[in-house]
Amino acid sequence: MSFSRGTVAAILLAGASSVLAAEPELGVSVARSFDAHETDILRLMYRSPLALHDGARWWPQQLQLGASIWRVPDLGGITRRFDLNITPVWRSESAFGAAAKGYVEAGLGVYLLSHTINNDNNRLPSSLEFGSHLGVGLQLDPRLSVGLAVQHISNAGIKQPNGGINLYMLTASYRL
Repeated sequence: MSFSRGTVAAILLAGASSVLAAEPELGVSVARSFDAHETDILRLMYRSPLALHDGARWWPQQLQLGASIWRVPDLGGITRRFDLNITPVWRSESAFGAAAKGYVEAGLGVYLLSHTINNDNNRLPSSLEFGSHLGVGLQLDPRLSVGLAVQHISNAGIKQPNGGINLYMLTASYRL
């Protein structure tokens, strides 16, 4: 998924918003790279609901603040990286009958990495990166949700080579 396709998808998805989460959420995500199975990410996040901006449906519904630990191969072997990130999230929730509720979401955010990444599969040559994700999920009870997403992280051409990284992501969140 490229930076521009993720942006367009997020804007289109925001127009389909329905019932929104009114409480903040705490969550944890685990992610693995599509290409380099040695690359794993553990992310802790806090999501705060955002008020609609004059009823505008394109306005994001949540703001996600996160911190991640990366396990990533580098030229010198397996290393650790850390990031801090902030992501506006557009989410559309919908009921599937009386018992089940699901969601579709998209986000486009900014990531600040502790170090650059350079290995055979991934090149993130700047500490400033951008991340876009598309995900779906299921609400297991009124407070607990699980979801799956794909995410692309790259520097949007700020510095070359801009190889980026694509991830599968599994998320569990709890509404406070």
